[in-house]
Amino acid sequence: TDGAFAANIAKQFKGDFKLKFHLAPPILGRTDGFTGKPLKTEFGAWMMTGLKFLAKLRGLRGTAFDLFGYTAERKAERQMIVEYRQLIEGLLPKLNATNSAAIAELASLPDMVRGFGHVKAANAAKSKLREAELLQSIAGKLQALRVAAE
Repeated sequence: TDGAFAANIAKQFKGDFKLKFHLAPPILGRTDGFTGKPLKTEFGAWMMTGLKFLAKLRGLRGTAFDLFGYTAERKAERQMIVEYRQLIEGLLPKLNATNSAAIAELASLPDMVRGFGHVKAANAAKSKLREAELLQSIAGKLQALRVAAE
């Protein structure tokens, strides 16, 4: 919205062209009746005005006035941060040479959680499955160390 996007588009395309944005804003909430996934709606170039307005409200993010902060997706994001911190803090005392690779992979799992809406939710679910596998592997290695020490 700072003008760089528009300048880049103007360099790439000559003549009469129209901008169209295909978005699935949570406020409109249209969903596909068959898949249940959000449907994208086409918006014209006027959407740049709306995006500029949203950019000016950036300072409200994370405050009580952040309307998008009350959505289930944002609440889930904040909960994932809490769970991640607890997981890492719980694993650090158990870190050793045999499980360092698994713990490092666990620490990088949030990188899997990308996208928006249903895409992000699916990636979060895959991340949780991998987390469970890695935790089971770490528990097995710790058990093997205890047995070896006895």
